[in-house]
Amino acid sequence: MTELAIISLPRLDLTRPAIAPAILSSIANKINVSNKIFDFALETYQRSDKETWKQYELHWQIDLDYKLSNKYLDSLNSLFDQFVSEVIEVNPSQIAISVFSHNSINATKLFLEKLRLKTDAKIMIGGQGIQSNYTTKTFAEELIDEGLIDYFLAGEAETTFEKVLLGETQGPGINNFGWIQMDDLDQTPVPDYSDYDLDKYHYLESGKSFWINASRGCVRRCDFCDIGKLWKKFRFRSGASLYREIKMHMSKHKIKTFQFADSLINGSMKAFTDMNSKLLTGIKSNDIPRPLYGGHFIVRPSNQMPEQRYKEAAEAGMDMISIGVETGSDALRFRMNKKFTNDDLAYHLEMCYRYKIKNMFLMFSGHPTETLEDHEETIEMFKRFRKYAVYGTITGLEVGSGAIIHDTPLAHWATENELQYDPKSVKGDNRLWFNPKNPTLTVKERVRRQLELYETAISEGWPINYVTNNLRYMKALLEKAKQKESLSL
Repeated sequence: MTELAIISLPRLDLTRPAIAPAILSSIANKINVSNKIFDFALETYQRSDKETWKQYELHWQIDLDYKLSNKYLDSLNSLFDQFVSEVIEVNPSQIAISVFSHNSINATKLFLEKLRLKTDAKIMIGGQGIQSNYTTKTFAEELIDEGLIDYFLAGEAETTFEKVLLGETQGPGINNFGWIQMDDLDQTPVPDYSDYDLDKYHYLESGKSFWINASRGCVRRCDFCDIGKLWKKFRFRSGASLYREIKMHMSKHKIKTFQFADSLINGSMKAFTDMNSKLLTGIKSNDIPRPLYGGHFIVRPSNQMPEQRYKEAAEAGMDMISIGVETGSDALRFRMNKKFTNDDLAYHLEMCYRYKIKNMFLMFSGHPTETLEDHEETIEMFKRFRKYAVYGTITGLEVGSGAIIHDTPLAHWATENELQYDPKSVKGDNRLWFNPKNPTLTVKERVRRQLELYETAISEGWPINYVTNNLRYMKALLEKAKQKESLSL
């Protein structure tokens, strides 16, 4: 008998094993609760053919409200019946489900409806997705009311999960959202990846890779992002703590590549410098081989991040970073509260070119205040930085469409400015908005602009990620917009 089953469900990044279940396993191990991880996000991919997987991917993206045909709905039901049977086989007394985001809602609801009929085990859920608006309540509260779960754990698992495993049924973050942030992140457990088949994941060219948590929260308050709502205070781990974890994974699992799950790896320059210093000391003393690491990165002006910091980071292993550029318009970027300019970006790219640090550009097409001039400045930015794509400093480009996430600064602005959309629903309208003060930016025009960005990037030699998936997504978005009589296409 396994006392605890820990479950991941779609939709997740499959390039490396999810970190949340590994942390839960480590917490359970500390108090001698036997446990087993089931990565059903990965298994859904592995047990589906290519076209079925494409249909599921649209279905998971809950804002599309995409309905599966009977053929694919039957196959999904059959697959999840198998998953439930596999969990029941180990006869757990407790079951923990990680709900990574709002795009995990469809899979989680279906799984719980099947699971609840088959077991008397105590069922708990956690993760950022549990706070998503579902009806008039959060997803977690709705599941409690429907009797599909016994507990939801809000906030950080380190403050709630062990207590529930030991039989506590109340307290901050247990069936309420009044959770308390940890002060010392050095007390977080090292994730236990022992249950994962590490050869199954879709590793990138750098090889097998693990997630690392170095900080929680963010020092920025970008208007479209909900990190500031979820984490009130930015906290970070010490360089020594991170070094110990990286060294352990390198030794135990023969892993050399790490991706930081942080909102920003250089959110605190003090912590970032401390981590790189500890890694460099270990590398120079031959205590560890040089790792490769990446993560989300703030573009900073030269006075905040001088050249020496880039040099040290590169020598310590910084290899591939993602930067939230969002737009080529300085004016729009400052309206988003991004706080850097195209000239700052030019400095950053030159430093990365000099020290061989690769960059993934993350773009946001169709912000509610985006003008045609803003869009054209993005076109010009692609041309300006073409050489860095040719050099290999820019190794990828992702272009997302303009979503309005609940309880963000942008959502509050949208309400104040009377945008047409449903601010309380996660199930349909956070991308189907219409701004009467910017009436030419219709759904159709936003799609046109996103397509033009792709066309320009291709013509200028930029590498682009996820084009096929995004085109499929845009098609579904247009089809849904046609059904909404209150919104202009």
